[in-house]
Amino acid sequence: MTSIQKAAEKSVKERRGADNIRIKAGHMLTFDNLTLRADIVERQIARKVVRKSILRATGCLTLPLTILYFGAYVTACRLHEDITNVFFLESTMRNRIDDMFSSVSSVEDLWSVLGSSEPKQFLDIFFRQTDAYGNLQVRNYTEDVWGDWGMVESFNQIQGAVRFEQRRKTTGDYGSDFDCGSTITCSLCRSNEGFQTVDMFTSRPPLNLSCGSWGLPAGSSGRRLDVHEDIGRQLRLTRPELKSSFPLTTGQGVNDTFRFWLFPAETQADTKVRLNYFRDRQWLDDNTEMLVVRMYLMNAELGRNRLEQLTITFRFSEAGSVSYERDLQTLFLQFHQSMLSMLADFSFFVMLVLTSGYRVWHMWKAFLGSKLFQHLMNLGTAWEWIMILIGWWNMYGFYQMLNWESQVVEALEPVHRRGWEIGQDDVDDVARLFDVSEKAATGLASLRIVFAQYSVVLMFRFFVSFGTQPRLAIVLRTMQNVLTDFYHFLIVFLPTFMAYVISGSLIFGRRIETFATIQGSFGACFRIAMESEYDWADMSAEFFWAAALWAWSFLMLVVLLFLNMVLAIILDIYNETREASFPGEAIWETMAHFMYRARNYRTWVLDKKLDEDFAQEVDKGMITRQDLDAQFPNMPESQKRLFFSACRTEMKWESAKDLSKTNLLKLTGSVMDALDTANKTVNRVVEDESEDPLATWVVPMQPASSKGEDTQPHGSNFLVKPVTTKGGMQPRFE
Repeated sequence: MTSIQKAAEKSVKERRGADNIRIKAGHMLTFDNLTLRADIVERQIARKVVRKSILRATGCLTLPLTILYFGAYVTACRLHEDITNVFFLESTMRNRIDDMFSSVSSVEDLWSVLGSSEPKQFLDIFFRQTDAYGNLQVRNYTEDVWGDWGMVESFNQIQGAVRFEQRRKTTGDYGSDFDCGSTITCSLCRSNEGFQTVDMFTSRPPLNLSCGSWGLPAGSSGRRLDVHEDIGRQLRLTRPELKSSFPLTTGQGVNDTFRFWLFPAETQADTKVRLNYFRDRQWLDDNTEMLVVRMYLMNAELGRNRLEQLTITFRFSEAGSVSYERDLQTLFLQFHQSMLSMLADFSFFVMLVLTSGYRVWHMWKAFLGSKLFQHLMNLGTAWEWIMILIGWWNMYGFYQMLNWESQVVEALEPVHRRGWEIGQDDVDDVARLFDVSEKAATGLASLRIVFAQYSVVLMFRFFVSFGTQPRLAIVLRTMQNVLTDFYHFLIVFLPTFMAYVISGSLIFGRRIETFATIQGSFGACFRIAMESEYDWADMSAEFFWAAALWAWSFLMLVVLLFLNMVLAIILDIYNETREASFPGEAIWETMAHFMYRARNYRTWVLDKKLDEDFAQEVDKGMITRQDLDAQFPNMPESQKRLFFSACRTEMKWESAKDLSKTNLLKLTGSVMDALDTANKTVNRVVEDESEDPLATWVVPMQPASSKGEDTQPHGSNFLVKPVTTKGGMQPRFE
């Protein structure tokens, strides 16, 4: 019996390291010999190949379903959002607003822009009542009560009114003295609109005061503020990382909000009078924290009817600065764009139902097999359920979109029906339109984030299908194996990076807006790390050597050392994973395999049936082509060829996978040990035969005896002594 057989017959506990090496060597030699024979494979290898084929078929067959699920979802979202047309509309508005406020440097300049009818100013853009040739626009037609009056950028029309709201440090009535000079200003003075909170304004009737010297203390004389005091606050576009330094917009209610309206039904001159009234009474002062200008624009020309919510927010900092933010949200008044949109929604719903049913069926099978807990604890199963639940949340989001659309249409109807006759008496209808539309716009903004992130989450479903293809699985295993080293890398990297973030904020935050906050500094440092570009002139304007030391050390340590270390970790682990992974077939070979399978689907033997057959005759160690012909006479020749080819590839891998440097060293040591034993035996035989060839093979041996027993009971004659042979073999004579 060879040493390999002896090692294999030992139990696992009795095996030494040398025994395991001998067994691996036996496997290697056996599989290496079998790979030279085209029509015979080892049974366990055959079963392994069949099981891999089952997993590969399952994964590849789920790939089309994953693609359909993903495609239906993103198509439905994109058709509902109408991204391209929304971009054309919103980008125009953003450009107009940025051009409008680019020259503003104080609150006085802000009032000048809001009350100016000059080209590209507020009244010219949003309250323009003449066409490009100076002709007065038509207020209404017979069939259209809106006509082309109040058009913004030729195709958008303001609905209801424009709302100005501010939030103040104090909620008491305020406002400087003012002498009324027109019907509009007298009406505003008597109602005190804009200078008391919304709840106070709506809970009591107009004051009906006489015009002139409204609100003056006794003994004071009225005066008109022809010269306006400049508060001296600078205006700039609000960056997202600076929002935390300004008053929050959440929680704002009627008890701390001051509001007035501008109605596009009025002429531009009357609108200008209204704005000058609030300007002269100093509606904005040192106690103003935030100003929000909001309007709704109807566009019925760009695809579906839509209501565009335009919000311009001005934030007043106690540091003396003013920043503005423009936000646009599209509210569609028609849920489906076309039949294609309805088909995409229906397809996504069907795919979601099928996926949910498939997972429930597997969970029920696990429950019947008393393996429900293990089933739910599986990472892949848990991830699938997370995606399914988020998918149903998206379906609820689509339902909410439909509800919001109907609510907005219902609130818009009385306002739209009034046409250009709408005025101060219709404020309640306009306010309801603003409240309903604002709620819908806020909900849609949150849903859009969910839509965008869910499309990224669905990407991980592709990994499940890709993992069953050998070559693609190498990439996925690399991503999995790199996580451990990457986590340890982050432990070293993050403290270093955050030190530069805080240091950069301390050095540059007083002068450079992107470094003014920790989150802004984090983003700026990350951008420098990724792009290796920065504005050296701004950074070195002060503290030149400190800025130079910061920039140079950051580039050397973070950019050159740490980032290249990440690449080195990934490449090293990829090489190790590729060397330790079964090479398998390329993606085009997998596609060819499925083409053969589809072409011969009538006679193709299922892998599950092959696995059941191979599991029966376990005592028969080999499977030949004749066995397949006898068991499956109708099996196509292409399937046999692919089966034996895959088995040979698997056996080559089995014979070569243990040939690593460590195993080769152990195998060499085991071989040297065996050769040393054999060498000693051969030398002994040679020496003994040189003295007496016959005696070296047949020698009387004295049996072992215990103490006190006669060791020679039969005398010393060799004829009466038991004879043993060396090596347990009979004498050989040539």
